Amino acid sequence: MDNRPWVMIAAIVGAFFLFRTRYRLLNAFLKRPWLRRLAVTSVLRIPAVRDRMMSQVLR
Repeated sequence: MDNRPWVMIAAIVGAFFLFRTRYRLLNAFLKRPWLRRLAVTSVLRIPAVRDRMMSQVLR
C-alpha cells in the first residue's frame, strides 16, 4: 500500500491550517523577548532590509 497520497493530503491540510492561523502563531512566537530579538537581528542582517529600514528611520 502506497502512503504517498495520504502524506500529500496531510501536507495540504497542514499548510492550510498554518495559513489560517499564521498571525496567531507569529504573535505567539514574537511574544517571547529572546525570540523577538533573534528575529529582528536576523532580519537586520539582510543588507537590503537594513538599508531600507535605516533610510525610513533616519528620514
